[in-house]
Amino acid sequence: MSYFSQVKAQSSIIPTTAISNMPKVTIQDMNLSRNDYTIIKSISVSASVRSDNKRNKRTIYEENNEFKLVYDIVKENGKRFLEYESCEGIIRLGYIGGTDIYNSESNYIPAEEIVRRLALYRLISLAKEYGADALFEPTIITVATSENKTLIYKTEATAKLIKIINN
Repeated sequence: MSYFSQVKAQSSIIPTTAISNMPKVTIQDMNLSRNDYTIIKSISVSASVRSDNKRNKRTIYEENNEFKLVYDIVKENGKRFLEYESCEGIIRLGYIGGTDIYNSESNYIPAEEIVRRLALYRLISLAKEYGADALFEPTIITVATSENKTLIYKTEATAKLIKIINN
């Protein structure tokens, strides 16, 4: 890999990214009596992302054109790797708990990870609209299908919204 490729890959995790996070609460973590919290309601959101895999490019985009992320497929010294090319729109990523947001040295996040993080972003945004303090036992389900060289990832995220009662 050339020096320029290494610098380029390290200098751009993902451009134009919006990140949200929220704590999750498991049954074991709930060291509260039932009178200490209220379950506001159950919510569900979905997200769909497509990944077009062509010979020289990989394009990842949201079904409603919220964003489009393009990587070049580069061959060097007999190996193939992805190099960031461009991004249109804003990639919204959600994280729950103490997830390390930037836990990779690569600037590439797979489409299946992006769709899960997009669904979590939407779940967190909706939870905040309802004034929730935490997500109770979130569930995330992703299904993958294909059409020719396009992979389609659909994710549904559900959770109960918790509001801690302050006395």
